[in-house]
Amino acid sequence: MTATITLVTCRRWPDLSASDQLYAEALRARGCTVRAAPWNGPKTPFLETGAVVLRANWDYHHELEAFTTWLAWLEQRGIPLFNTASLVRWNLDKRYLLALAAAGVAVPATRVVPPDASVIARAVREAGWERAVLKPVVGASGHNVRLVERGAEAEALTGFRRSAAACYLMQEFVPEVQTGELSGVFFDGEFSHAFVRLPPRGEFRVNSQYGGRLLPADAPAAVVRQAHAVLEHIPDVTALRAGGRRVTMVHRDDGDTYRSTRGWTAWCGTGNSCSWSWS
Repeated sequence: MTATITLVTCRRWPDLSASDQLYAEALRARGCTVRAAPWNGPKTPFLETGAVVLRANWDYHHELEAFTTWLAWLEQRGIPLFNTASLVRWNLDKRYLLALAAAGVAVPATRVVPPDASVIARAVREAGWERAVLKPVVGASGHNVRLVERGAEAEALTGFRRSAAACYLMQEFVPEVQTGELSGVFFDGEFSHAFVRLPPRGEFRVNSQYGGRLLPADAPAAVVRQAHAVLEHIPDVTALRAGGRRVTMVHRDDGDTYRSTRGWTAWCGTGNSCSWSWS
């Protein structure tokens, strides 16, 4: 029997990207029927499928309640989703970084703040930072991500679009991100490959809309071991090992390596979830 795989897109970008076309071709070569369907479109494609894979649902953060309702709808019907709905929900909210930090994972110093210039200014002073990064707790593709300069907090909020949650993360600015962030990819708990995302000169955001580039890279064995250790702190580890994950890192000049996680689908490519790395 031929398996039908539904790759999730969204109304804003309903078609498969060039890279996902390659993914679809690889699945078809293995006998699968592959189609694309927006998560916020008709539900029929998700009822008539063997598996649902999150691929290009990049507008989820604009309709968060609807997206989590859709996840629950799939879950209630027993429709296989990669990664699992519980893992996706955990990774939707960037405050998972606080849990990782509490478990001993090295992440940039992080605080939860409202988008209030006076509160942000006080937090920057208390932390002793000259620069910080402000981002919504739920977001993707650099949406509403701002660089905050000490003494110019109000200017950083100019034109800031408040989310319904009105809750944001503020993180220490790690300048080494400007030389690229390294991502290690794991399938079934085993390291597969690595790549670097580079921002353009003068930019700290690595997203493609800001001119970021993606390049293949080698990951030293010690870094792979550090990245692998992070996976042990992820909820729903059993489901995770059945699929895959990406751990994103920046090496600091002081020798430390900041690391965290990004969502990956069961086979390849980026899922819908977020990470600490200013994206």
